[in-house]
Amino acid sequence: MFTRVDQKGVYSLLIELEAETLIQVGKLGRIHFLSGFYVYTGSAMGNGASSLRGRIMRHLSDEKKNFWHIDYFLSSEFSKVLGVVFAETVENREHDMVSALKENAEVVCRKFGASDCERSCVSHLLYLGQNPHKNLEFIKEAYKKLELEPITLIPKNKR
Repeated sequence: MFTRVDQKGVYSLLIELEAETLIQVGKLGRIHFLSGFYVYTGSAMGNGASSLRGRIMRHLSDEKKNFWHIDYFLSSEFSKVLGVVFAETVENREHDMVSALKENAEVVCRKFGASDCERSCVSHLLYLGQNPHKNLEFIKEAYKKLELEPITLIPKNKR
């Protein structure tokens, strides 16, 4: 899966929010989220905890302090990561991925994961709707359109 501990790249989390809920998202405040499926895209351009492996393992862990916007979202009792799609790249392709995914998704929280975005992305969290079918395939196809080689990880759900 991870060939090197210092792999750099881009990743997208497919998340199910099992119930409509309010979530306190750091300084963004209390945000109303509909139940359904979401995709969050981030980059991992560093080493160690900032590598692809480090970032993905952090997002899948229940043992972390809420720091990033996505930490707050994932700490909700109603959220669960259904899959991770990622690709190794030395270029930061996070913004390109968000643009590609946004074609068939909806922004529900402005600035989510993008408050310090260099390219003025509206949000790095996108709502895919209520239909669970083909969400991972949709994400993988977006990676392929950007000429990235997607790898899929399906975590063992704890709930």
